[in-house]
Amino acid sequence: FYPNEEMAQHRSPRKSLQLNRANTPITVDGPMQDVNCANLEIHPTTRPLPRCPDEQLGFGKVISDHMLKIEWRNGLGWSNPQIIPSGPIALHPFAHVFHYANECYEGMKAYIDANGNVRMFRPEKNMERLNFSASRLCLPAFNGEELLKCIEALLKVDKEWIPRKKGYAMYLRPLIFSTTPWLGLTQTSEAHLYVMMSPVGPYFKSGFVPIKLAVDSKWIRAWPGGTGNVKFGGNYSPTVMAQRDAANSGASQALFVYDKEQYITEAGTMNIFLLWKNKMGEKELVTPTLEDGTILAGITRQSVIDLAREWGECKVTERMLPLQEVLDAFNRTEVYEIFGTGTAAVIQPISSISYNGIDYSVPKNAFSENAFQVRMTNTLIGIQYGEIEHPWSRVVA
Repeated sequence: FYPNEEMAQHRSPRKSLQLNRANTPITVDGPMQDVNCANLEIHPTTRPLPRCPDEQLGFGKVISDHMLKIEWRNGLGWSNPQIIPSGPIALHPFAHVFHYANECYEGMKAYIDANGNVRMFRPEKNMERLNFSASRLCLPAFNGEELLKCIEALLKVDKEWIPRKKGYAMYLRPLIFSTTPWLGLTQTSEAHLYVMMSPVGPYFKSGFVPIKLAVDSKWIRAWPGGTGNVKFGGNYSPTVMAQRDAANSGASQALFVYDKEQYITEAGTMNIFLLWKNKMGEKELVTPTLEDGTILAGITRQSVIDLAREWGECKVTERMLPLQEVLDAFNRTEVYEIFGTGTAAVIQPISSISYNGIDYSVPKNAFSENAFQVRMTNTLIGIQYGEIEHPWSRVVA
């Protein structure tokens, strides 16, 4: 199952877990091993991959020389972490991930600051969220701090791959999936954890460009009791249809709603914020709540909330947000700014929302130098690149 000799030699020496006739895992005595960076093995590539000039970098099309791999088996736990050459991943054809989508992932970035240090932005939050996603899908838990140490080692090995220019970064994709080799739908008995890296350019090469959203009440992204609050691939592939429909209507992204009240959830793959005057006459920053389980707990989302409360310029609220309430505020000309948040774009300005053939637009000064979202973007980027000292920025190499 290994496509080349270099990958085959890095296969874990652990034997596959044996199953009895009832497909019950045969376990061993003693505690299962957790992820432990002290046991990290580094196997440098002998065939470096071609690099792309920074100015040609897009998003997620180039992979760096190395990736992190850790295997898990029920009764044994996690194998020794390995940094191995990047390359194809070979799996048994019956692996659960192919048939039942037992996988979850994270998106995070590493940056080079003015002094040449490698920094990450609140990476412990990504580890917490990956563990939360894994628990929802019955995938194995792991020690987040130990995995972060392994990720730091991976960044050191491929440090020369990290772009140096402002606006550029190394995108990291931690991924856990079930490799259980049985067509029956069962709990996971075998799994793999990988961390892959891709140097990326600015998400918006032409600068801070606002986009238009189209309300999608036909395709439901998430619902209470579902998986909207975990970073699970099954949440995203069905939204391609909605994205296609939005593009056909002249918009850039779909704005997802659900229930008869048309509660707003997410904008494409982003969390969404509105700055407006609420019904009490207060200036308020509002975003959909996490309480109903339909919203992903974005790290950028939480950072915007934390900084906004620290700034004290407006009331900050997380709550259920019916679409009609937003449209009514537009009709009163009391919506000041709308923006999306996420790892890829940090903050994405939104110019208008289209619903039933009507475009509801924010004022032009929503994108001025003194606009809330512009100042928030500059602050977050300043923290990420170490220009603003802050405990959220972690020096890793």
